[in-house]
Amino acid sequence: MIQSPDFWIRSGIAGVLSVGCYILAITIPWPQTQTGTSVAIVVVSAWPILSIVYAYGLCSFIAAENDSAANRLGLIFAVAGFATVLAMIVVQLAIGAAITDITNDLDKPIAIALTRGLRMIDHGLDVAWDMLIGTALIFSGFAMRRRTGLRLAWAIPSVILGTALIVLNVVTFPWPPADRGLFDVGPLIGIFVMALATRLAVLGWRSRA
Repeated sequence: MIQSPDFWIRSGIAGVLSVGCYILAITIPWPQTQTGTSVAIVVVSAWPILSIVYAYGLCSFIAAENDSAANRLGLIFAVAGFATVLAMIVVQLAIGAAITDITNDLDKPIAIALTRGLRMIDHGLDVAWDMLIGTALIFSGFAMRRRTGLRLAWAIPSVILGTALIVLNVVTFPWPPADRGLFDVGPLIGIFVMALATRLAVLGWRSRA
């Protein structure tokens, strides 16, 4: 496993950029054209891809001082989670781009039912992603509690956010928590990850110095 301060800096920056790509993906109204769809899939896909780099860097930083099974399991679940969310993103974009052509010759009630049925595919993938990344946050939190520069100040929020994400998705399955009037913990996790990624870059810089 890479244990280089320079890599920790770069992976921390990758984590910050990944959250930035996620924000762009959900706030920009991408044009319903081939160019718009192509740009959207590049920007949105950068979120999980850069996040895997960040997750590996965090695991490497923790392992440099106090490696553990929890640390490595955190990385494994994070990679599985981000691979799942990448699949979810591609499914969402593919359905959104092609649904008009698919339902063009169908009666309206049938078209609506088909569209709702297809949306349940990415709803299921969304829950799978939340379960995996929630587990990753819990394991990484346990691993961080003994790492200099992180400790309980970062470990406790990680465990709490991961647990909340899992519980909220379980009690509202198969619907997203926000659709059932419950609190959406996703934005808080995004803020936490951006802050932790920034912290990783800073700690990498200090290690190099």
